[in-house]
Amino acid sequence: MPKALHAGRVSKATFAPALWEIEFRLFELIAEKTGMCRALIHHDSRLLQDLNIDSLELVELVLAIEEEFAVTIPDDMTRLPFVSGSVTVGNLAEMVKNQWGKPRQNRQDWFEPRLVTRQRIETPFTQLDGQLSDGLRQGPLLDRLAPNEQGFPQFLRRMDGIRCVLVPGAEVELGTESPDALEDARPLHRARLEQFLIDVEPVSTSAFARFLNSIGNVSPETVFEWCGATDDDQRSRHFQLEGTWGHWRPRAGTEHQPMVLVSWYGAAAYSLWANRSDWRNYKVRSMLPTEAQWEYAARGPAYKAFPWGDEFENDRALVAMHIARAKYGDILPLADTHVSLGVSPFGLLHMAGNVWNWCADWYSPTFYQSSAASRRNPMSNRATGIRSERGGSWIGPAELAQSSYRRGRPPHARGRCLGFRCISSPRGRE
Repeated sequence: MPKALHAGRVSKATFAPALWEIEFRLFELIAEKTGMCRALIHHDSRLLQDLNIDSLELVELVLAIEEEFAVTIPDDMTRLPFVSGSVTVGNLAEMVKNQWGKPRQNRQDWFEPRLVTRQRIETPFTQLDGQLSDGLRQGPLLDRLAPNEQGFPQFLRRMDGIRCVLVPGAEVELGTESPDALEDARPLHRARLEQFLIDVEPVSTSAFARFLNSIGNVSPETVFEWCGATDDDQRSRHFQLEGTWGHWRPRAGTEHQPMVLVSWYGAAAYSLWANRSDWRNYKVRSMLPTEAQWEYAARGPAYKAFPWGDEFENDRALVAMHIARAKYGDILPLADTHVSLGVSPFGLLHMAGNVWNWCADWYSPTFYQSSAASRRNPMSNRATGIRSERGGSWIGPAELAQSSYRRGRPPHARGRCLGFRCISSPRGRE
């Protein structure tokens, strides 16, 4: 153990350690926080692509690094692994080196108990479990329901029992001009969006099990490409499904939770199946919302920081619930999909907090600065290796739940705060 680090924590009074010394200790911290074998972690290991670190592990890792080296990792740096899949352990060591001796940020709020967000259940849980019957493979995809409380047309998708809302076409504002916003969310710009149907709720564990049970035999390798974690991954205890070979079911107590530990590929496959499209095209197609559709559906046609307004209100969304060093049992503290939190102007639930939502786009940090962002029905189609996600989660702070906040992960990534919802074509009403 290098002399500067042998005590387990670096004092501000000591000299700045060499880059290799920082990296040596990072290997140990990453192994400790992720449960990975130390020998599998090296200089060029990418945090998301190779080590599969999720948001919860990254928060714990950042706090451990700051305590170990007496530095602060700036918020924009903690975001880098998500918006650039190429960030490596070596890059992280350089961040620590660059922050050496700079003023530290007070992280006390990461250690204090949170106020429990009030969870109001105002609508029944309609998502279906079990296995799709042959009769539901024919006929209309959508059944008309009464308009929702906000007055928008509402439908029930027969494949999975999920309620959808018809969001009207409009000229909408996207992005932000807030001086506190990160550069990729700027500038505030306008685009024309056609009407679309979007799920009221994130897809639940019950509905995802129904999907797996209804598509016939697929290889274990394909299922793992879609969801789950390996047995030697400490996240495996939080995988919400059990079973195999067409007999999947949610674990007791998770039946109404949003499905997490699901990759973009799994979300895409489900979205195609739910819309009676060929799910085998999941590598290249999806029926997930674009970033533009998601942002409009979250806050309406005019700019607002959150679905309900410009100021965060604690009892409206499940955010920042993780406390440093907290340990969780087998069931994560997720809000059920039909709980009235993160409610948008269109009556959609969990459009701020609870779980991030995968989106259809490839994430590009410069997309909002391009002319393509202002075209009709904009979507970032240039392959970047990173798929977009929106909405914030129960783990991160409220700032990440702002409607214009942008982030992404590699499509094979999965996390304990990352889920999805689908869109459907208005033609499905016919």
